[in-house]
Amino acid sequence: MFEHARDQEPAHDEGAAMKRRFVAVANDPRLIPGVHHYCDEWCHYCPVAQRCLAFRCIAEYRKARGRRESDPTFTSMGEAIALTREISAVEGVSTEDLDALAGGGPGADAMHTEDPLASLALAYAFGVSTVLKLTESEISYWGAPAATPTPREVVIWYHLRIYLKIVRALIGKERTARGEIERSDDAAGCAKLTLVSVTRSREALRELNTPAMQQGVESLIEQLDALERGIDERFPEARAYLRVGLDVPAA
Repeated sequence: MFEHARDQEPAHDEGAAMKRRFVAVANDPRLIPGVHHYCDEWCHYCPVAQRCLAFRCIAEYRKARGRRESDPTFTSMGEAIALTREISAVEGVSTEDLDALAGGGPGADAMHTEDPLASLALAYAFGVSTVLKLTESEISYWGAPAATPTPREVVIWYHLRIYLKIVRALIGKERTARGEIERSDDAAGCAKLTLVSVTRSREALRELNTPAMQQGVESLIEQLDALERGIDERFPEARAYLRVGLDVPAA
């Protein structure tokens, strides 16, 4: 029905029509405010996906673009950035950091960290690729997941997200300390998500610890242990950070 209605609209009205649908989603009282900010983005396994603004808006976006279940949501980074901005707009959330990164220039200079914890997280991501001998198809696969992810899928899902989220947490903490901007809550939320991702990855690696992979897997677990210690040292408030709908039930 929606596809048919979209076909009747002039091309220049498609963007406006999409925004109206996003606004309608945002007005749903069942939504859990901000639940997508510090989630692992694995919507298929999320018990509150239908109460998530980002999930619902992305579903509308996929319908409008005619994306099949086996198709990725985006065909370019530009599409992903544009959709993020649109969702943030209806939510009333600033995209200042995203704009700085996407636009480059002086604003992007503050969006980096020299903290060795970031380097450790990146080394872990590369280590996963080496130890598990990841293929391009495994990393880029888009399709209907199984009812329960395999340990290998868990490790693959989180290996880059650990790096991205801890970098965001570190940058937020450092910029707040320099008085440039207030990002202490965001830093704590990202650090909490990283801790959860580390825990799930470590449990999955232990299940993958066969004799043939023992040395590599144990090295990865040691890196995760070091990451966890580093997060606890830099973000002592992170473990107590409660993500409504994820760590505690939502009303």
